[in-house]
Amino acid sequence: MAKKKTTLPKDFEELLSTATFQELKDIFNKCDVDARGGYGKQTALAYNSCSHELAKWLVEQGADLHAADTWGNTPLHNRSRSRLGNIESLLLLGADVNYRDNQNNMPIHAAADAHQIESTRLLLAYGSKTDALNSNDNTPLEQALLTCRNIDIKATTEISKLHLKAGVGITTKMKKLVAEIGKQFEFHRANFNKENIAEFDLALDELYKIFGVEPVGKRVLHDGKSQIEIKGKTWQEQHQELWELLVPSNGPAETIQGEIIRVTGRIANELEGNGGINWDADYKKMTDKFIELIKQGKQLPDGELLEAEEIIIQIKQKNGDTARLCELGVKWVIDNPVPVKLSPVDYKR
Repeated sequence: MAKKKTTLPKDFEELLSTATFQELKDIFNKCDVDARGGYGKQTALAYNSCSHELAKWLVEQGADLHAADTWGNTPLHNRSRSRLGNIESLLLLGADVNYRDNQNNMPIHAAADAHQIESTRLLLAYGSKTDALNSNDNTPLEQALLTCRNIDIKATTEISKLHLKAGVGITTKMKKLVAEIGKQFEFHRANFNKENIAEFDLALDELYKIFGVEPVGKRVLHDGKSQIEIKGKTWQEQHQELWELLVPSNGPAETIQGEIIRVTGRIANELEGNGGINWDADYKKMTDKFIELIKQGKQLPDGELLEAEEIIIQIKQKNGDTARLCELGVKWVIDNPVPVKLSPVDYKR
């Protein structure tokens, strides 16, 4: 008997939607029931379009319900991430709801990461643990809160209610994560879709109430005309205050003052937070723009201006004191409190 193939047909995902049940079964006359396909080398059971009829037949033929892909994800992990995953099919066939991937994530962590309400509901109904920690020491609910983007707020609120109803206790860590969700929402409020912002506001208010978190104040951007005034005592406090006051949620600032703060913050975040992985020509243009801008208006003392230029030389090599650059940027803004409109820039970051 010829050895069966270990790789699924390249168009297997399409065939799941177009082929008959018999035609799909015939594929496994030549392919092993645990043959792999797709970028992550997953088995047929991991595809969202795998019908319950086919899944049941595959398991009857000996397919492994817990066959892991490249990252250790079982079919239940993968399908829990999609609203089209139909995970109840796998659950009915006996998939382990508490199986761990390479990062100690259970399927309910995967559902939380993708903010899938129905997957979460089903996994809880089938006995998923709610207090298990992944490799980053996050419970499933903490994972949902940690990865919540603005667009996920409504789903995260519903997922939170499901977990709390299942007996999960509220922790200080969760409260901090909810506050951070609020901060991010307020920072980007000006650019949020005006047609549905009200429903996201309501969901966020409910999230605050559920976790007993004081709502984050609505963000008020500077008008671009009046004198810039700040209250912070340290340069770090001042930089954060200026960031919230002058920096838009995306694109360049309206004023020179705002762009100096934005550029220093973006550079610091890229080099210190991301290790320079996204560093490109645009970032180098931003460093040049910084020097150009601080040479306008009331300049820094000669010694500090020279220091800034030397830091920029080092930063272009993905080195240099980004904190000091932020501090010098703050000093220039404080010395130049009257807003100056920024001319168009030649970078997109």
